[in-house]
Amino acid sequence: MKSTLQAGNFLKLISKHLPDMLWAKDLEGNYLYANESICKNLLMAKTNEVIGKNDIYFATRERDKHQSNKQWHTFGELCFNSDYVVLEHMKPMIFEEYGNIKGQLVYLEVHKAPLYDSNGVLIGTIGSGRDITSQIMLEEENKKLAFYDQLTALPNRQKIILDISENNPCACVIFNIDEFKEINDFFGTENGDKILKDIASWFSKSNYETYRIDGDEFAILFYDDDCIKSIETKVKDILNLFEKEIFYIEEEKIQIAFSAGIAKVKYNLLTKADIAVHYAKEQKIKISTYKEDGNIEQKYKQNIAMATAIREALNDKRIICHYQPILDQRTGKIYKYETLVRMLTKEGEIIPPIEFLEISKKTKLYPYITREVLHQACNTFKDRKENFSINLSIDDIKDTNIVNEIIKTIIETKTASRITFEILESEEIENYQEVRNFTKRIKEIGSKIAVDDFGTGYSNFEHILN
Repeated sequence: MKSTLQAGNFLKLISKHLPDMLWAKDLEGNYLYANESICKNLLMAKTNEVIGKNDIYFATRERDKHQSNKQWHTFGELCFNSDYVVLEHMKPMIFEEYGNIKGQLVYLEVHKAPLYDSNGVLIGTIGSGRDITSQIMLEEENKKLAFYDQLTALPNRQKIILDISENNPCACVIFNIDEFKEINDFFGTENGDKILKDIASWFSKSNYETYRIDGDEFAILFYDDDCIKSIETKVKDILNLFEKEIFYIEEEKIQIAFSAGIAKVKYNLLTKADIAVHYAKEQKIKISTYKEDGNIEQKYKQNIAMATAIREALNDKRIICHYQPILDQRTGKIYKYETLVRMLTKEGEIIPPIEFLEISKKTKLYPYITREVLHQACNTFKDRKENFSINLSIDDIKDTNIVNEIIKTIIETKTASRITFEILESEEIENYQEVRNFTKRIKEIGSKIAVDDFGTGYSNFEHILN
């Protein structure tokens, strides 16, 4: 037992049973020693045949055995080169080396250092290698999940943010699919996803690296300063080519159009392009280029400020109701009160609904305002005898939670027989069945339905007939 544990034998015993690859080479890269792990897993050789030979010898031998597969063994050259790097720098170094072994891609974490004899004379290199293929593959998969869109396989928003910060592009263009929601609603999200994949495929065939940065938005970065002068022309060409493309959902032909936003600025490139494309959508124009005059950005800053003000007003109970008396022209007496919503600033200034309702819809705050108006009005009139009305939008009627809240509140406050819900006729009704269902439920509990602002919007007799 003691003889087995003598220094030399003990070292060989450890080397033999370690899963890591261990080796030593002379100054020409020929093996002085190799443990069983490297012989079995990399060199495809027995331990007694490696001495005096190098990596290229074994790589060539493996390729000669499998001449039909040129990628059968490609590891040798990389290992050979790193030996010289260590000898050049004369210090321990770590490498991530990779290549094919038995036709499979393998990654090794390799530690190498200069090797000296007992007299301190440099005689070669010593090294160890550990298979980290699984770790690398997992990292690559995580990177793919983090930086690539799972539906289209295009780089995603996180990737474009990273590329902008690292590569300093000179321009960004965002393409937003026109009326994509209608495609999803009409054909279903599964077919909508198919269209997105087809669009991604179309972009992939172009000469531009394309990102999918949102549900219906794609983006391209430009790096050539010379292209800045002609970028609008390039974008027009892309849009024209794209609009000639025919997409299919089953046998149905679909034509897709884009709105585009261009930014050619040094800072906040993606944000500026996003502002530009939203401006194009709002103005119903095909292309908008962000300008530093501040007009567009100022508008968005105002919208953000108003959204913040609405949230604070909801929290502080500064969304209030005014009740406007409506007179009966025949008798001159008040026959009901119309509920009007207002917002108060912190200083008590009254803000009319035209300034905050539309923004509340875009920022998903509108349902909270509807609830506040509903509760205030019903609680104000629950102990009174007057009739009153509340305006509802199509969004309210489509929102199941709001409809349930309406039914619950008017039953609890016992105001059902005195309340009239006025549907804003100035809003387009796309699904009359939703309106019919709402009307049926409201009438069943004794409330009334009316059309507000009749004749001002999409209207007219079609609404009445429906």
